[in-house]
Amino acid sequence: MTDTVARETDPAAAGDPPDNDSVPAGTESRLARLRRQLTNTRLARLLEVLALLPMVTTLLEVTAGQRLQYTDYWYVLLRITNPDGSLHIAGMRVLQNEHPLMLPSFLYWLDARFAGGDNRILGVLVVIIAAVTVLLLRTALPKTLPPPLRAGIVVAASALVFSPHGLHNFVRAMSGSAWLTANLLVIGALLLAYHRKWWLAWALGLLACMSYGTAFAVWPAFALMATINRESWWKRLLPLGVGLIVVLSWLGLKPAVDPGGAPANDLASLLYTLLAVIGHLWTADTAGVAVFAGVVVLGLYGWLATTTVGRDRSMRFWWALACHAFVASAMIAAARIDFGADFGLSSRYTSLSVLMAVPAVVLLMVWAHRVLGERAQKLAIGVLAIGLLGYTLGSPAAATIRSQNSEHQLEAIALRAGLGDAYGATLPPAKALVPRLEAMGHYPFSDAFTLGCGGPELGSTLDMNAMTPLPPADERNPRQPAGSVDDVENKNDGAVIRGWATGVDDPVRCAVVVDANGKITGGGLTHLSRRDVTARLSGISADVGFSVIAPASAANRVVIILESGSMRWISAEAPDSGK
Repeated sequence: MTDTVARETDPAAAGDPPDNDSVPAGTESRLARLRRQLTNTRLARLLEVLALLPMVTTLLEVTAGQRLQYTDYWYVLLRITNPDGSLHIAGMRVLQNEHPLMLPSFLYWLDARFAGGDNRILGVLVVIIAAVTVLLLRTALPKTLPPPLRAGIVVAASALVFSPHGLHNFVRAMSGSAWLTANLLVIGALLLAYHRKWWLAWALGLLACMSYGTAFAVWPAFALMATINRESWWKRLLPLGVGLIVVLSWLGLKPAVDPGGAPANDLASLLYTLLAVIGHLWTADTAGVAVFAGVVVLGLYGWLATTTVGRDRSMRFWWALACHAFVASAMIAAARIDFGADFGLSSRYTSLSVLMAVPAVVLLMVWAHRVLGERAQKLAIGVLAIGLLGYTLGSPAAATIRSQNSEHQLEAIALRAGLGDAYGATLPPAKALVPRLEAMGHYPFSDAFTLGCGGPELGSTLDMNAMTPLPPADERNPRQPAGSVDDVENKNDGAVIRGWATGVDDPVRCAVVVDANGKITGGGLTHLSRRDVTARLSGISADVGFSVIAPASAANRVVIILESGSMRWISAEAPDSGK
């Protein structure tokens, strides 16, 4: 009887659904397995593969970039080499733009000696340096974080380190080999200090100071690390003393430098530049937004300092790194305050904004993990979004850098054509630079130099009788070969001639400049974008622009060599020249 009643009143026995929201056992086991997979270390490592994407895209940009080096490189090369191209060590002590460049100078010489001075080879080295930086930051992440969250931070750090904001330091490798080498050495030094290997840390700090002036800020960071570690007083004070000696030594070498513009000594201008440097990552191209972002970043640090996580011993490396980045940003702000309100957005300063951002992200995620527990692993999505935002906002800056570099190859042609002084202070005096490059077999005085014509080079003679004039555009008949010269820019004893040309179904191979006898005296770039032309001539591709450099002469002709081998010429006169 009792058993009968039990069967009647037991919902499970009667076949009724349970009166709670519990999930069937089979479903629970599937959810448990899924949860274990989400926290699985192997899955996190798979997620970390995404960190390779920013590095690979930057590497592709570098290898597709310019072979010719950029401004500062040439001046340093003259100082650190003897006339035969051998290393002149004493020249490595001279500052460049107020910065010590001892280690980068040696990298310049190695590139010149063994790679023909190829900017791309040096750029690949800079990419490797940045990749090692990401790896070092990864090793410093707390092991207590869930693997997916750790992986998300690594991906975000890679996206920020390789953000297009800082493309300048990669495609102009002479800059990145200084900035990013110093950053790498600073991070390594602070990691050694975190593990209380002080002498090695200080030695690496000195090496960083030989790479770039922003590394001077590592000494206050050492002092902070020693103080919060409650080290002996001498370990707290010694870094400050060494830092003072470094600065005094720098002042002894530093030449007097005129301000970049109208002198600005007010506090507001200083703070504006400082905050713009700190918040640089979080704007596309607006300094005011960068300043606002800089305030948010500093405010976040202020709040984190009040939390228990902020005082955790495992976070001391990140506080020291943030201290270094802040002091270095302040140094840049103080040194560049006269260069204009928006100067803090310069692409080469991006790495300081990165070194301010990454510690803040790490500290915030550790705090969130303490508060949310295992649920914090879902924040990996948010961290990835932060990295995506910082990376994507750099697109306009990258476009600006590409535009600035678009005619850089003309400098190589100018050097080979005997027009090395056409670009003024961009290049050292040709009488000093050219013999040095020739002695070293340095590009563009190497076999790698070419006008891209598949045969004719500077000094070759073309058959004037084999050339036919290239008519101007006929908007009623756009599908016929046409072209014109739009602008002639005189540059000392040279002239940069810009225009457009199309062979329609017979693509343009190259553009050269010849004198009255058909001798090639100059050359340049083709397939430049000219959307103004395609707007007038429907059906014509946009890559019809050209830009060439040659000695200034009224007899110049621009010769367009087509893939078929046929040659069409245009008078090298601008329409408004009055000739």
